[in-house]
Order: sequence, then C-alpha cells, then structure tokens
Amino acid sequence: MKYVLCGVAGGSGKQDFFTYKVPENLKNKLEIGHIVSLPFRGRKSAGIVLDSTNKPGFETKEITGILVENPLPRHLIELIPWMSGHYASPISEIIKTILPTGVLKKRRILEAQKLHQQIRKRPELTKNQASIAKEIIGHRDKPHLIFGVTGSGKTEVYLDVLEEIVASGKQAVILVPEVALTPQTVTRFEERFPGQVALYHSYLKETERAQVWKSLFEGKKNIIVGSRSALFLPFNNLGLIVMDEEHETSYKQDKNPKYQTREVAEKIREIIGSVLILGSATPSIETFFYAKTGKYYLHILNERFIQEKMPKTEIVDMRNEFQYGNKSVLSEKLQSEMKKVLAEKRQIVLFINRRGFSTFVSCRDCGFVVSCPNCDIPLVYHDAKGQTGLFCHHCAYRAAVPGLCPECGSHAIKYFGKGTQKIESEIRSLFPEARVKRMDADSVRKDHKNIYEEFKNKDFDILVGTQMIAKGWDLPDVDLVGIISADNILNLPDFRASEHAFSLVTQVSGRTGRGKNRGRIVLQTYDPENPILKMAARHDYPSFFESELPKRKELFYPPYSRLIHLTYSNKNSKEAEDRARDLSNIFTQEITKKEKGIILVGPSPAFLPKINNLYRRQILLKVGADKNLDDVAKKVVQYTPTKWKIDINPMGTI
Repeated sequence: MKYVLCGVAGGSGKQDFFTYKVPENLKNKLEIGHIVSLPFRGRKSAGIVLDSTNKPGFETKEITGILVENPLPRHLIELIPWMSGHYASPISEIIKTILPTGVLKKRRILEAQKLHQQIRKRPELTKNQASIAKEIIGHRDKPHLIFGVTGSGKTEVYLDVLEEIVASGKQAVILVPEVALTPQTVTRFEERFPGQVALYHSYLKETERAQVWKSLFEGKKNIIVGSRSALFLPFNNLGLIVMDEEHETSYKQDKNPKYQTREVAEKIREIIGSVLILGSATPSIETFFYAKTGKYYLHILNERFIQEKMPKTEIVDMRNEFQYGNKSVLSEKLQSEMKKVLAEKRQIVLFINRRGFSTFVSCRDCGFVVSCPNCDIPLVYHDAKGQTGLFCHHCAYRAAVPGLCPECGSHAIKYFGKGTQKIESEIRSLFPEARVKRMDADSVRKDHKNIYEEFKNKDFDILVGTQMIAKGWDLPDVDLVGIISADNILNLPDFRASEHAFSLVTQVSGRTGRGKNRGRIVLQTYDPENPILKMAARHDYPSFFESELPKRKELFYPPYSRLIHLTYSNKNSKEAEDRARDLSNIFTQEITKKEKGIILVGPSPAFLPKINNLYRRQILLKVGADKNLDDVAKKVVQYTPTKWKIDINPMGTI
C-alpha cells in the first residue's frame, strides 16, 4: 500500500475519508485496521486505516506512525461506514466512539497469545434452562431472545452458553445497561471463569480502558463485562454477545453517533456470525414483536429459578390517604409494611422516578413558580452537602431559594413535589433507627460500586432510588419494594410512555422475593384502575404486549414503522419556527409526496421548547417497516441543514 484512506478522529462532518501517503518504513507493516498517528489541520491526530487507494491528483501528507501494533478486527472496520450511514453521523464521530482516549497514546501492544484457564464446575440447571442453552448453541443464524420473569435464571443460561463459547477458544462480551450493575455481573462471571473477566465502561480511567484493550490483544482476558461502549472493543474472535436487560433506554446513545446497541450488535452478528442473546423480563415492544414473528428465536423462562411464585403487588389509592389526613408521601400501608420488615431485620427498596428534594418551588399567594431563565422550566430544589439550592437539570443553571416571592413579595414560598432527597429525609424522620441510603444520578457516579456492595452486605436497611435500582440487581434480603408513584411516567406525551411505565414497575418489583423471603410490593398511585399498572402488578407482560400492539399499529409507530426525529434550536423563536417550516415543506415535496409509506409529523415545538436560551422545534418522519431506512436517512441528510440534529430510531420523541 502506497496510499490509504483514513478515518480521522478529529475529522470534519463534510468529508468522510482522508488520503494519506504511506512512508517507506511502514510499507511492509501497515494493514487495514491499524490505528495510526497522522497530521491533520496543523496538529497531531489519530485515525484508522480503512482502505487502500490509488495515488490521488493532489499532494498528500504522510502517516507518522502506528499507535497500536495490532490492527482492529475486520468487523469493526466494516461497522464504521455502516454506522455512519445508518445513524446519519460523520465518520469522525464513529471513530471517536470506537477509540477511547487512552488508546490513542503511543504504546506497544504485544502479540496475542492463548491463555488457558480452568473453568469451575457449572451448577445444575433446570430442564428448561438447559434446553434453552442447547438450542442457542445449536442455532446461530439469527438473534435469540430469552424472555423470563425477574429472577428466572437468565444469567445461568448466559453462563452455560458462555462455557461452550470459551471452551471453543472464542471471546465474549456481556453488556449491562448501567455502570451500577457491573460489580454484581463481574462477580457472577468471575466466580465461574476466574481470571478471564475484565470490566469496561466509561467511568474507568483512560489508563484502565487502555489496559483492557491490551489484555484483549494479549489474550489475557476472554470475557468482557461492560456498558454499551464495550461492544466496540477489538475482539479478534468474538463468539458471543449478551445484552442483558435489552429493553433499557440507556442502550441508546444520546449524543452522536446516536446508535442503538441492539442494532449494532445485530450488525456485528451478521458480519462475523457470533451468537447474540437478548435477555429481559420486559422486552421492548419491537424486540418481542421480532421474536413472535420469527426474526429472532424466542425462549421463555416462566418460572423463578429460586422461588416458585412471583410476589404479590398491592395497589394503594393515594387519593384515600389524603382524604383520611395522611399528608406523608408514604401511605399508611407502606409505612406499616416497612415497620414489619425493619423489625425482621430485612431490607427495603423504595422507588421514585425523580431526583432532587422537591419538584419545584412556588409562591402560595400568587402562584409564581421559580423557573430557569434559560429554559423556561421549573428549577428543582436540592438539599444535600455541597449542592443546596435550586438547579436546572438541563443547562446547569443554579440559584438560591428566594426568601420573598420575586413576583408579589410574599413570604409564602413552598416546596412542591417529592424527589429522592425529600423521600430520604422523610424516611429518616419516620424511622430514625433505620440506616438509609439514596441512589440517583446525583449520588451514583462515584459511589455505584460501594452502594451495591454495602446494600448486599446489609450495611444499611433502606435504599431510596430512581430507575437505576430497577435494573437487574440481585438482592436476596430485600423483603419489601415500595413504588412511590408511577403516575408521572404514565402521563408523559410519548408513544413509549406505557412501555416505560410497565417496565419500570415490573423491574423494580422484581428486586424482592429472590431469597427465602416471600416478598412484598406496595404500588402507590392516584390512578388505581389504570390497566397498565394492573398488568404490571400481575407481572403480565404478554397481556401488556397484546394490548399495546394495536395502538402502535393504529398510530403507525414501531414496530410497524421506524422513526427519524429531527430537532432544531435557535435563539430567535420566530426564526426557529420558520426554519422548521421550511424543512418540513422540503420533506413534503421531496420525500413524502414521492414515496408511499412515509408520514411526516410537524413541525411542532419540542417537549422542552426552550433550553439554555435556545428555542427548539422538531419534525418526525414515520418510515414504514417495508422501506429501506438507510435510503430514507440519506435523503433526509441530503436536504437537512447542518444545524439540525438527526436521531434515527429514537427511544422517544420528547
């Protein structure tokens, strides 16, 4: 190779590939997939060699060196242009996603070598589990969905399949939706495969991430447990991909490239033929639809591995609580159950879908709500060490709580709504002897491992948290789950609101009844007759799926369509509206009028119409499932100005 095409980490969105000359000292060393250092716009940068090319008709710069001795595997090279087209994202963004910063520093990577580890004896599986594992190993032509109630032993099936994969000399990646789940998962897999498991996620230091790369190249680690970014590690012989809790929205990246992990995993499976397992007690509607219609294999685990029956859920009507004079956010029933559990020296999980102390601060005299000046949405009150005051969760604006109402001068300032901090404070007051800890986005970043280990070791009694605590923790001593309110999830103006509410209630309920305890669940709501909550209380996913599917079909939402969501921001409200209308008119003329099966919705104000002094407008395209989404996306990119943000297959539209 004398000339090569490179994708550059610092490249421009206007150009995908850049041509470089191969210097004499690298002609016999450089291969497709090598990570290289190269000059780019007057500075040193990193890139990936994607292809060879002929001598161009212009002057080129030379590659300056090879950063990592081993080239990236073929499936990652094929993945780069596919992701760029499928997610309407520049090659440079894909390169940055694949190459973590710590790997871009010059270092020597040793040649890969086999490492043989002794595998500990597997536990005995149920007939159903063993049958599923055997079917997965024997059928690798399409993805497998393991649908099983919480605690049904999906992980044991993963481990059994993994044993076959590792014994054949191949590698595996086990994906979990939250960093907070990684300590538990690593422990489970390390117990079975000692010395072969490595951890990988975005909270690791640069040097730690680089070390995982190195251990893969050297063959020291065959199994990686991590968050979605672990899928882009340089596996040279990837035999198994597991996506645990596949329904979780955190598998969708919210910044460029806005990829959906399941889709990327499917593409990798298609390229190299690895086994792909998706596992969930509450699969996404699309995933279960694909399994029911034959695109995926469907395996069902309908019994708990460690307890015969799912714990019962009691629904409490919070309207009655207020009428009878209980002004606490905790119902009398929940308080009574908490007293029993604490007396038995067992543990409690309380779930609320909000962080902070109160939802908003308002004047009781004139109704003035203290809002963010940049976003026009209520500020949230936090009361914790180092962060007491009013905060905006969208632009980081901070303010002190006013002593007087800025509107009318009244002293009648009141806190409304309940967040995790408020619940924590109230519990400490009601149960002063109980040891309480909070887990939400404000507390988890630096303490996720400690919180899990401390709770597992019974160092505290009550865990108060947001949706993070609903995602797969195995806690055998939890005897009570209290769901403070699911109403605020149900009432969001999004086509997935019912799906998210059902999933959260079902998943957080699954944290109890896992040991010898019988398990108790108290679900508080102001809408006790809501059919979604009733089905979640029965852990009845099949009924929920059958009730949701006709609604999706009628409104032409996934799985009957795929979505392309576009958002635009401008400091001038009228200009934002005009630009959105202009693009909508172009789409009408160039796309929806020319092709059947594509519906345009909008333009309209975004769910949050103003963030950080920018007015936001949105357009939604519903693309029929029989259409080639990539072709439609190309047309959308062709007509869309650069200031617009494009999200292919968004998890929601708010």
